[in-house]
Amino acid sequence: MKKIIIWAFILNLCSCNNSKPMQNKIPLKEIEEIFSHMHANGVNTDTTMLWGYFFTSNKNDKFSQVANELKSKGFDFVEIFQSEGKSYWLHLERKEIHNAKSLYALNEELYSVADKYKIIYDGFDVGNKDKNKPIERNTYVVPEEFKTLDYQKDNYPCLLIGNTAFDKFKHKQEFKYFIKITTPYKKDEKFMLPTDEELENLDGFEYFIEDYLNRNKIKSYYVFRETYKGVRTFYLVTNNKSGATKTLIMIKNSEKQRNFDFKILADTNWSIYNEFIKKTANE
Repeated sequence: MKKIIIWAFILNLCSCNNSKPMQNKIPLKEIEEIFSHMHANGVNTDTTMLWGYFFTSNKNDKFSQVANELKSKGFDFVEIFQSEGKSYWLHLERKEIHNAKSLYALNEELYSVADKYKIIYDGFDVGNKDKNKPIERNTYVVPEEFKTLDYQKDNYPCLLIGNTAFDKFKHKQEFKYFIKITTPYKKDEKFMLPTDEELENLDGFEYFIEDYLNRNKIKSYYVFRETYKGVRTFYLVTNNKSGATKTLIMIKNSEKQRNFDFKILADTNWSIYNEFIKKTANE
């Protein structure tokens, strides 16, 4: 069964069978990061999934008691196996829906069960509720892996920042229209970079454009931006050229936003993005 292994770390068990094993608990923050990572990769965690739970010990004499206790709470026995390091493992599973807080709460309960039987609860994994299928994910969701670059261009600093995760995006042929938006900004005289106040305004403007496109049902993704010599240029990519054009014209004509210009460029080969990747490749 193909699964995303969410957490698995092996602890050295105490050599004395009568001593109480140390529980290295998974903090809520790390579970929240796990869920954020799943969401960023298009996994809908609000559906029923198959969650696996693992206990370990240097002996397996308590495993049947643990399995029987948790069976009453809907856990199914999967297997007991021995690792190369000679430790024994108990694998249980349950079909359920979790968020970060509910999984954290369940973990606390399983730590208590492990303490009761003087074994270790080691963590969890998750898979499709159908064991013969991989975890379903929305391939239109693009993970966010932003990278920055600061370099000199004609003796002035040029700042680049963008999402380098589009190599994993499977729909490039559909999303072939790059929206290029340029807007001048208030700059300092030495480096020609935005003032602190302008940085905040520029970020707000970018967010407004993205949000307005989404609210008008224009699906788009933020690609990258360049800040150089008094001009902020940023790119989004869309599969709806006509809708994006109408929406941006409407924003521009309203004169309620800062002054900007835009072009929509057909780029089937994603050469605009590839040039950005080349520049950041060695950083």
